[in-house]
Amino acid sequence: MRLLLFSGGLDSSALAADLRPDLCLTVDYGQRPAAGEIRSSAAIAAALDLRHETLRVDLSALGSGDMAGSDASGLASGPEWWPYRNQMLITLAAMRYVTSGLSEIVIGAVGTDTHADGKAPFLEAIDRALAVQEGCVRVSAPARDADPVELLRRSSLPRELLCLTFSCHSGPYACGQCRGCTKRLATIYALDDGAVDPLPG
Repeated sequence: MRLLLFSGGLDSSALAADLRPDLCLTVDYGQRPAAGEIRSSAAIAAALDLRHETLRVDLSALGSGDMAGSDASGLASGPEWWPYRNQMLITLAAMRYVTSGLSEIVIGAVGTDTHADGKAPFLEAIDRALAVQEGCVRVSAPARDADPVELLRRSSLPRELLCLTFSCHSGPYACGQCRGCTKRLATIYALDDGAVDPLPG
């Protein structure tokens, strides 16, 4: 079984459309935008006729920054940094589905990711770590060298589904001001070669 960790954002939505995984999984780990991610992911998966499930594990007490509603850590490379987030998501997905025939976990890391857990050294290390354990699950990030705009341009994701995507870091509805919201807007603007800067100032 090929599983995609699915947040409902632009990058994971493009991968969902192109890879058509056996399962799109959204994890509610206690992050403030969880409800928005679940709502968006479920709607996009339904539109693409893909299986979608939600896994809920309350780790809110371990969070940091915008996604936890607290001050960012001094270790953070951005205000949305949550300690070991991708490691946590991959581990939870593997724990839940390894006995159900799981063979691969796909994550939506892209070339512009700023956090260490979206870069090649981490991705290669976590793939090796899972591969040597029971189940021999692999971890892949097919878009890890891709630019988000080019990823979407090459993707089979229908343009009308872009309005369903969700990238806010601070709550269940798009705030329009966090790094997730502004990156989403800028990516869609660049995708369509817009003539007006949507982020003035």
